[in-house]
Amino acid sequence: MSYTKWSIINTFAAKNIILVTLTLFTGLLYNVLTILIPISIGKFYELSFGFSSHRLAAFKFIPFMDAPDFNSFLVFFFSLVILRLLFEYLNRFGIGLIGERFSKTLREQLFTNQLQISMDVYDKKGIGKYLLRYSGDLKSIQNYMKNGLIRFAQDVVLLGIVVVAIGYFDTLLGVIIACCILISSLVLWGINKALYTVSLERRNKRSGMLSFVNTRLRGIMALKAFNKYRPEEKRYQKRSDNLYNIGKRYVKIVAFLQAIIPAITYGMLGIIMVYVFSSTHDDITKSFQGASLLVLILLIISILPVLRRSLRVSIIWKLGDISFSKLIAIFSLPKENQLPFEEIALGHKEIIFKDVIFGYPDTNKPVFKDLKLSIPPQNTILFQGKSGSGKSTFIRLLLKLMSPSKGQILYGDHCCSELSEKTIRKNVAIVSKDFPLYGRDVYEAIVYNRKEHNKEKAKFLLEHLQQHEDAKNQLQLGSKIGDMGCNLTSGQQKILMYCRALLTRKPILILEEPLKELNTKTQKLLLHMLKSIQDQKTLILLDDHKVQGFDIDKVHYF
Repeated sequence: MSYTKWSIINTFAAKNIILVTLTLFTGLLYNVLTILIPISIGKFYELSFGFSSHRLAAFKFIPFMDAPDFNSFLVFFFSLVILRLLFEYLNRFGIGLIGERFSKTLREQLFTNQLQISMDVYDKKGIGKYLLRYSGDLKSIQNYMKNGLIRFAQDVVLLGIVVVAIGYFDTLLGVIIACCILISSLVLWGINKALYTVSLERRNKRSGMLSFVNTRLRGIMALKAFNKYRPEEKRYQKRSDNLYNIGKRYVKIVAFLQAIIPAITYGMLGIIMVYVFSSTHDDITKSFQGASLLVLILLIISILPVLRRSLRVSIIWKLGDISFSKLIAIFSLPKENQLPFEEIALGHKEIIFKDVIFGYPDTNKPVFKDLKLSIPPQNTILFQGKSGSGKSTFIRLLLKLMSPSKGQILYGDHCCSELSEKTIRKNVAIVSKDFPLYGRDVYEAIVYNRKEHNKEKAKFLLEHLQQHEDAKNQLQLGSKIGDMGCNLTSGQQKILMYCRALLTRKPILILEEPLKELNTKTQKLLLHMLKSIQDQKTLILLDDHKVQGFDIDKVHYF
């Protein structure tokens, strides 16, 4: 699916058509009432001073506008105020709700997309660079939707109504105001072109800073252990200085933009005052008298804040466009599971590596070259090799976290390239430090979901695997594991990884360093459990030495 800014907005609007329509409708009524209040004050002028205006007479079609006495006028006036209050509240609530709902839709869509992004993308770019999308970018996009589209559309309608109303009192003045707004918009458009370039550079630097901090804080123990405070502080300071210099350029343009907008509006007001003054002192073409002049002044005053907000909207557009481009870039990244999911029992299939070649980007030496091997179903196979020989890469290829540069990986008659990642992983469970535990507590870390029927199974298996552990080290389902299991010992982590793998009941088990970090009694317990299921499952063991205790059918050396 191809994503664009307008396709995202249109899809959201179509799914929330009732909310968007009601918000725009209440905004229209709110704008009409905003115009009627200064016009009604013209009627107050007539009632108070006995003057009349043939222009105000044109609005007599509005109920109570032609009030015969002051009391009737007051009822009409306060009715307008109350109705304006009601519709302004409903309109602001609707705009806010649209912003929140749009932000919710996008962040859920963003998270779903990020879970599906191919691993090689993360390997190249890291993960921290994408964190800003959930904070600054979503805020800018929400602001774009609320103030850059909905409120701006309402402001344009309001300005249009006011210009038409003023044009009714004096056609030439209406044309003057419309031309001033048009010229001001063109001037600000030119300034915002410069703002866009600086804003984009500033956003990229901020994203890089966030990635830098994320990486250092995740490696905080190593940083502290090797006393790398000063080098990291210097690296951070260099990035901070670059961001500061770009920030200075950014605030210079924004300050000028924010200063020139009031100057433009007051300049426009000055032009209007010159015209009105000359008109009221021209005995031949006297256009404004009494109530008409008062209504005109109040109308102009009422649109000044709206005019300023409308002139500032280009800033919202530029920042929103940058954030949309960042978001769309994520939506467009290569993703997994583009093939349909199929319920295929791969546990009874032979796994074949056929002339597989694989190497990581930016490296000259391939990890595997013309790799040929087979893993018969319901066999126990050991892959033995030193650190760096390709054991972790082999796991990634089996799980289709990566694809070979050349050659084929087959599950029976099914080529890996023709199966979705989900189809393959539905059949494979893994115990490896490269696939860490995550979640708030033990239960969340070891089960697929927190449905009640899983709880008893998880509790029984956890207690069974911990029976030879010290009482003080035994975990409960509610025990907190910390960030990525940081609260756990290496032995506790290994036990929970086994719980997580065995609870899935998948037919293929990948066990990296299967007995390492476990005490002797727990090793024997696990060996007994695994040997009891050897004839039912395919066991793939990976280690740097011969693994004792298993009935191994074949050994492959890397």
